[in-house]
Amino acid sequence: MPSFLAIAGNIGAGKSNLAKNLSNHLGWELFEEPFQANPYLELFYEDMKKWAFHTETSFLSHRLMSHIEILNRKTNIIQDRCIYEGAEVFVRNLYETGYLSEIDFNTYKHLYNNLIKTIAPPDIVIYIKSSPERCMRNIQRRGRDLDKNVDPKYIEDLGNIYDEWHQSFQTCPVLIADSDKYDFKHNVDDFHQLIDKIKVKLQK
Repeated sequence: MPSFLAIAGNIGAGKSNLAKNLSNHLGWELFEEPFQANPYLELFYEDMKKWAFHTETSFLSHRLMSHIEILNRKTNIIQDRCIYEGAEVFVRNLYETGYLSEIDFNTYKHLYNNLIKTIAPPDIVIYIKSSPERCMRNIQRRGRDLDKNVDPKYIEDLGNIYDEWHQSFQTCPVLIADSDKYDFKHNVDDFHQLIDKIKVKLQK
């Protein structure tokens, strides 16, 4: 059976970089997060309250499509951001901070909860734990136009929910990759230790 790993974490946590490095090292196929496929994202950053429901519903649609495609593949897969965190972290945060109305939140939850009953989960979710300060430095360093107006408070709120989420997530095993303590990008030993942990987790 092919293996399916999903990389989860805050904006700027280093998901894409780790996913690419793991894909290259292990020789696994990479499914990247489809930023350009979401026509609402730039509008969302300009007016979060107006475009929150549209943006997250679009993300849900594309993540579901990717998830189903992954499950139908015969190769080992690494996915950059999973369907679960979009709903259980980002949408929850939008609701709690008042950017998403209760009726939109309940509609989204109803759709999401029914959708995930129809799909098998990844073998492992690798959660990149990263401080809001580190995330913001990474966001500013990469200079992506879509991220240029991100509010540091938004990143902090997401980080708090992520820390709760990874402790209560029961759908599949979670492996924590602490990027505040380890440098998976530049330190070869740290990177290989993470790979060893992944292999052990996959054998269980």
